Amino acid sequence: MHRTFALLLLNAAVAGPCLAQADTPGDAPLRAELLPTSGMLGVENVRLPGGERMGLVGGSLLFDIGADWGLGPAVYGAASGRRGGLFVGGVELQRRWAISRGWSLAAGLFAGGGGGAGAPVGNGLMLRPALTLLTDLGPSLQAGLSWSHVRFPSGDIGSSQLGLTLAWRQEFRHYVGGAPGAPVQSSQSSGLGFDRISATATRYRFSDGSDRRIGLAGARLERRSGLDGLVWGLEAAGAAAGDAAGYMEILGTAGASVALLPDPSWRVGLRVAAGLGGGGAVPTEGGLLGKAALGTEFSPWPGWSLGGEIGVVRGANSPLRARTAQVWLGVELEPGLDGRPNATGRVVRSEWTAALQHHTRVPRRDRTTGSLDTIGLKLTRALGEHLYVTGQAHSAFGGGAGAYSVGLVGVGLATTPGRPRRFGVELLAGAAGGGGVQTGGGALYQGVAWAKLAGGPDSEWRVGLGAARARRDGTTSPVVELSWTRAFGLAGR
Repeated sequence: MHRTFALLLLNAAVAGPCLAQADTPGDAPLRAELLPTSGMLGVENVRLPGGERMGLVGGSLLFDIGADWGLGPAVYGAASGRRGGLFVGGVELQRRWAISRGWSLAAGLFAGGGGGAGAPVGNGLMLRPALTLLTDLGPSLQAGLSWSHVRFPSGDIGSSQLGLTLAWRQEFRHYVGGAPGAPVQSSQSSGLGFDRISATATRYRFSDGSDRRIGLAGARLERRSGLDGLVWGLEAAGAAAGDAAGYMEILGTAGASVALLPDPSWRVGLRVAAGLGGGGAVPTEGGLLGKAALGTEFSPWPGWSLGGEIGVVRGANSPLRARTAQVWLGVELEPGLDGRPNATGRVVRSEWTAALQHHTRVPRRDRTTGSLDTIGLKLTRALGEHLYVTGQAHSAFGGGAGAYSVGLVGVGLATTPGRPRRFGVELLAGAAGGGGVQTGGGALYQGVAWAKLAGGPDSEWRVGLGAARARRDGTTSPVVELSWTRAFGLAGR
């Protein structure tokens, strides 16, 4: 029952009313709509069995669904203690009230799946009701004090605590009223405002004398600042090679670079990152880690870039020490990335999908086989009328595999949007591990064919059938998927 409830909530979140309409320049039959959103970042100290303490950091992105309600994706992860590598992803519903000038109260409920680092999470389902008292720090920034209760119903964790919260308001800009490919002119970013997305491949070589090496597959989102060459963003990666299945990291990142050649662009610079990581027998202890790297990038074709870097990674309160090397392939998302005012672009179909997957035959490390259930989020961007790219994250909440998580990237083919009958297929690759699931080194392939059950041109219910296959040992499990998708028109090239 809780599966259907979570999916229905995400449906309501992104299907809700859009506000602050504005006309798009030019003659295209489009208009820009601004959907209010709220970001929240919080930290709290959770009590585990035996008196153990774990610092928990959470972040959420809540879409306004009307009447002071908001809902959207959220993720929580261990930041101190001995449980580095514990991550939980899901959805969060929140209601806000204005109680006086400059003060507001937020009541929220999070439901999601995950685990890691040997924490007693049971099947992985986590519930977190919370109350947060917020005060304005400026037009779009708030700080607050929270009370929350973190509970894993099938595990041994149940803890109430106070925490600190930072919240900010922004707007999700998208285009409606025109077909994909229609021209737009804007100097403002659409969607979440990121200008580039990159697929990354990273290698760690540990400096503890063991000569251990692991390979990671991941992605990075970057946003330009007002200064030339200065960018910031988010990156996430999971182990795909080197016997570290289950290792995952989520980091904030910032970089500065200078151009050596303007056209074609060739840049060199420095990048730093900090955040949470752990699992896969990587010694991160509480989970906090940082990176620094020198790199270069080259743009061989308009809108595309190739890059590489070398650097170091360090654990904040752990023995983690390693040298890193990374390569990436990036694609620009916005027409204004080159800095021109009112740059001309086109409408690109982008989709947010909430997905429930049932894996019917998953091998475990204890040599048994069983089913498991995951909750996940997919982000999709069209490359044409039928071809699209997708990035996905899924975490277990049922089947006794609470720490199992999956990160995937890939391509898909689908029939024309908006038609009563619509079909598609996705081919994906990525990293998976944790929860006692046997995934070899972590590398995973997955294929899913899906069909539209109901919906209109901008939202669809889908059912999918497919299989997931571990690269190293070749074990395969059938996959059944139920998902709900909401499409937005974003600016692109």
